[in-house]
Order: sequence, then C-alpha cells, then structure tokens
Amino acid sequence: MALMLLLGFTLTKKRVVDDRGRRVLNELLLKAVLPFTILTSSQYQFSVDMMKSIGAVALGSGLYYLISLSVLRLVLWKTRVADSERRVFITTSVFANTGFVGMPIMYSLFGNPGLLLAAIYNLIYNVFFYTYGVHLLSGKKPSFKEYINPVSLSSILAIVLFIAPWRAPSVVVNAMNLVGNMTFPLSMIIMGSTLATIDWLKLFADFKSYVVCFLRLVLFPILMTVALIGLKHFIDIFPATVITLIIMTALPSGTMSVIYSERYDCAPKFCARTVTLTLIFMVISLPLMIALCFSAFIVG
Repeated sequence: MALMLLLGFTLTKKRVVDDRGRRVLNELLLKAVLPFTILTSSQYQFSVDMMKSIGAVALGSGLYYLISLSVLRLVLWKTRVADSERRVFITTSVFANTGFVGMPIMYSLFGNPGLLLAAIYNLIYNVFFYTYGVHLLSGKKPSFKEYINPVSLSSILAIVLFIAPWRAPSVVVNAMNLVGNMTFPLSMIIMGSTLATIDWLKLFADFKSYVVCFLRLVLFPILMTVALIGLKHFIDIFPATVITLIIMTALPSGTMSVIYSERYDCAPKFCARTVTLTLIFMVISLPLMIALCFSAFIVG
C-alpha cells in the first residue's frame, strides 16, 4: 500500500499526473474498472453461507448508519458549532469512502467474495448517503437520480448474477479478473496523487477535524468490533463477514461529502480539510486495523 501511495505522490510531484489526469483516473476507476470488478465478484460459486454473509453485512451496515446518524445528530444539534460545519461534521464522521477505497481493499484481502460483501456494504451506504446525507448537506429533499450510478447498478446486478445458476466461461472470468487486478493499485495511486496536492500548513489547523478523524478511524471501528465480538458468542459469523464490517467502518471519510458540500456551499473548506486529514491518518490506522482483524478473527 505504501509503495503504491508513494508512486502516485511522486508522479504528481514530477508533474506526470496533473489535476486533469487525476480526474481521468478517477473516472476510469469509478465508471469502468470498479463496476467491472464488482460484476466479476458475482462469478464466485453460489453458497447458502455466502447468502447469509450478504444478509449479515446488509443488516450490520444498516444498523451502523441508523445508530451513528441518530446519536451524532442528537449529541451535536445543540452545540455551539456553526450549523453548516455541524452538518459536515456528521456526514464526514459517519460516511466513509466505501467505494473508492473500501471495495478495492476488500478485493485485495478476500478476492471476489470480499468484493461482493463490500459491494453490499456500499449499496447500504448509497441508500443512506443519497437520502439523509444529501438532505443534511443541502437542506433539500433527496433525488432518486443521485442514487443511480455505475457502482450502484453493477452492485445490484452482481447480486442477481450471483444468485442465478449460470456462470460465465473460464476465459471470460479470467479476462474479468485481469481488469479486477487493476482496482487496488489504481485506487492507491490516485490517493497518493491526491496527497501530493495538499496545503500542509492549513490542513492541521482545525480541532474539529481531529475529532472527526478519531470517530471515523478509531471509535466507530472499535465499537463495531466490540459489537461483533459480543454477537459471536450467540451466533456463528464467518470471519470474512466480521472483517468486512470492521474494515468498511474503518475507512477515511468519503469524497462524496466534499462534492456535495461544495455543490450546496455547506462549509466546503472544512469538509475538504477533514476528508483529507482522515485520508492521511488512514495510512497508519488502516493497516493496523487490518492486522488486528486478521490476528483476532483469522489467526486467533
């Protein structure tokens, strides 16, 4: 991960990748490579256990969004923080970068099964972000059109294809896997390129951003871990399911918050600083969280 981040950082500093090139890479990842890779995950062999895992991830992620959004809104709504920053604080704390960062990482950890579970988590993210999240940042009623994007559509289609008895020929699956292997390196290179554009002097000035980092990268994943450990005493949960729920909850804040905060002029600078800061601290926190998950739920 560090090597690929460094590559993206260096390419930008050497002006091999500029702002336009980074936007093109983003579009390539989100509109072509990632949707194609999600469809590849549907070619995993059907099993009842996998369907149970899909249901568990959908339920777990749904409960996470319901509880975290409710608690944060209740706690923050009467604070002295400016209204626009309070709205951004909630969205950046709760909504992680499940598509751009989460799915490539889960694919690198567990292959097609991990990607399929991550796609389910991302579907639930889309439901909550494009309804409550957009409403929070805009003050307007959400539009269903916002939900329709290549990642969402490919995730829904992947579930249908996974349940269907038909599987593509091996030559097609192998070609799809070649595309899938691009996902994680490409996403890390883009992230490294983004880090190279940061104004470091202004980045660390806002205490509220550090609070978001703590909630997003430390507290929420720990609470998810504690809840799942407690639940495992009563029901059997597959390790990949547990790790998916924890890692997808331990990701940096989602870039969609920045896009919509700028669109509706809802504290866009605070939002951009906060999202970037979580991305920086993720370089340390996420590898540690992955190592802890594997030692606790795989090795242990």
